[in-house]
Amino acid sequence: MIVIRATALRPVPWRNGQGVTRDIMTVTGPDGDMRWQVGIADLERDSPFSDFSGYDRVFTPIAGEVALAFDGGAFEACPVLVPFAFAGERATLCRVAAPGRAFNVVVDRRYHRGEAAVLRLSPGDAVPSRPAVMILHVLSGRLQCESGPIGPGDTAIDDGPATALEPSVAICASID
Repeated sequence: MIVIRATALRPVPWRNGQGVTRDIMTVTGPDGDMRWQVGIADLERDSPFSDFSGYDRVFTPIAGEVALAFDGGAFEACPVLVPFAFAGERATLCRVAAPGRAFNVVVDRRYHRGEAAVLRLSPGDAVPSRPAVMILHVLSGRLQCESGPIGPGDTAIDDGPATALEPSVAICASID
């Protein structure tokens, strides 16, 4: 059971150096290769995404106005709080109309499968349990987890049941 506070997240460059992310958690295998990663990417300017060949990605804009184009195709708007899954080897360009951020899940498809869902919770609502590793990232409001309350920007990983203390929006990612 882990709680990662928003204040603990530090900016690090994207693999391609074209942007900045705040890694929430990265898990590696015995070989040292990344098995999965979750984080928050800053989307400040038009840029290509890093190549993640062999990985699957789930991209969920949490603020701003962005569009993605794959493999030289046309740009398609990515609505805020709508998860979008795609293969990491696809040549991906991001167009930023209004700067924002995105919650990202990246998994090595040989070992894992990743999903993300946006939860809109009322006070007393329970977060649905998942049979896999569960990552719960709060966007607004407060949730009560086994380790205590978490608020905007905080993340609980496998921290047992969670209940909304007030109207809340959170991203629930699962990795199995």
